Amino acid sequence: MIESFKYLAYHIRTCGEDSIRVISEEVDDYVDQLHTEYNDFLEKTKHIFPHSNDWAFLDKWKELSVEELKEKWVEENKIGYADEREKLTGVLQRVEIIQGKEGHPYFYGEVLCSSGQTAAVLGSARHLPPENKSYIIIGVRRNHPEHGEVLEVHKMIPESKSSTEGEQLG
Repeated sequence: MIESFKYLAYHIRTCGEDSIRVISEEVDDYVDQLHTEYNDFLEKTKHIFPHSNDWAFLDKWKELSVEELKEKWVEENKIGYADEREKLTGVLQRVEIIQGKEGHPYFYGEVLCSSGQTAAVLGSARHLPPENKSYIIIGVRRNHPEHGEVLEVHKMIPESKSSTEGEQLG
């Protein structure tokens, strides 16, 4: 798997994303690499993977068993502080502009969450997000003087393919 990842990274870097396609070894026109081609590839790409300190980690903890290595990996890579952000998924049922400034409108909305609860959201975007669309919303809970507890939107991503693909609000 690591070699496949390295090859993909190398291929993207040298040929571009547009040249990626998926083929199977069972397809008749699949051309396997010669051993010399594969060895050249390994030599040319040794700097690409791993980008991180994986080798140093393995060297430092080489005396540990595989299970102990897994635990140590988790321990060393955990983020040491709490994330105050919250993620919710749901349908934006109602949205209204509460402050129209130049540039991005500031809006208030109500989201019917996938859990069945309703959540209030406040945010700004280049365009007012359409109602009755499903979104993944990431933000922070705040108390608003007029609207009470709201989720202050940091990122709002349309969830369905029918929404504008790749458009991010917030």
